[in-house]
Amino acid sequence: MRKFLISAEEIVTIICLMIYSGTPLEPLMTNGFTLKEGDRLIARLLFTCTYIVGLSLITLRWKKASYVFSKDKFIWILLGVCILSSFWSLDSDTTLRRILGLAGTMFFGVYLASRYTLKEQLKLCAYMLGISAFMCILFAVIFPQYAIGSAGDSTAWRGIYHQKNVLGMRFLLSGAIFFFLAMTTRKNRWILWFGYVVSGLLVLLSKSTTSLGNFIIITAAFLIYYRILNLKYKVMIPVVTFLATFGIAFYTLFVSHADTILGTVGKDTTLTGRAELWPAVLQMIAKRPWLGYGYGAFWENSSESSLIVQTVQWKAPNAHNGFLDLWLELGLLGLIVFGIGFVINLLRAVYLIRWNQTSQNLWLLVYFTYTILSNLTETTFLEPNSLEWTLYVSAILSSKLSTRANL
Repeated sequence: MRKFLISAEEIVTIICLMIYSGTPLEPLMTNGFTLKEGDRLIARLLFTCTYIVGLSLITLRWKKASYVFSKDKFIWILLGVCILSSFWSLDSDTTLRRILGLAGTMFFGVYLASRYTLKEQLKLCAYMLGISAFMCILFAVIFPQYAIGSAGDSTAWRGIYHQKNVLGMRFLLSGAIFFFLAMTTRKNRWILWFGYVVSGLLVLLSKSTTSLGNFIIITAAFLIYYRILNLKYKVMIPVVTFLATFGIAFYTLFVSHADTILGTVGKDTTLTGRAELWPAVLQMIAKRPWLGYGYGAFWENSSESSLIVQTVQWKAPNAHNGFLDLWLELGLLGLIVFGIGFVINLLRAVYLIRWNQTSQNLWLLVYFTYTILSNLTETTFLEPNSLEWTLYVSAILSSKLSTRANL
């Protein structure tokens, strides 16, 4: 009976993770995401179910959950800033509604950290992403009108997701998880490598240049972290300095010759409109730089966001940059609170890798790298109902629990 209950809980957890990631129900029930009202209704019902499940499972082990809850103050201070922003928000109703979604998402992260080790969480994510990959391929065969074709490219895959960049970003994360597990696990390693290859293939089929570049960077970053951070300080510091200098020089060269480089792959230097969007967003930030426009209020039914739409001449759902969106919504206050917590945990991850050479600490650093890269051109910071933010919360809390256990 005990084994059955454990298996049932794992299945429920995988289903909840898939809801945060994206389910095949949404394209089927919204005619390929064309029925917007139905899209929102279905999503809200599914997310509400995850909140109920998460809170119910937390209640069953409330002592450990309360202990986990206390392990990182900056995450909850940031949530507090979001709540306070409802007092100066452009739309307090929207802000409060999105705060409920954010809190539910974060509490599910608390549940993951209180119930599973970090490696167990990643294995559950691997199962979920394996199912998602299968569904994307199945949809491309059975429902190509839903799975293939995205804005501006009729041959780009989007699978069970509403846009090709979402597919690319989702399997960028999938590739990072499968690669990490393949490098740190002995059992069924060939299956994990197969998952990594399939993830890379789906990123290629999405034709998301950013995700493909980040896929390569994440793979290289893991190998660099795995080898270099265990060197002696006399060797590590010069090597890290060299790599940082090389990276800056490469980036400068890329920007200087962007027209030529992007032209060879059919892209332009506007980065699909982002080069026009970001200056417009910065202009709006300059109007309310300290506290922002309120959490989740700027882009949804806002007269202020319509000024950006008029400038860029396309409907931007967000700033396509997590740092700018955080600044836009919560001002410098929110940006500083997030930045302090992020940097502290980043430096702590580097220290833990050298002090206690376990794979869990390495994953924390890899995931922070993924978080930075994915937020350069998309937004996942403080996103309610987001797989990325759920895993961000659980990764930080889980790493602190594992550190405590090793003391």
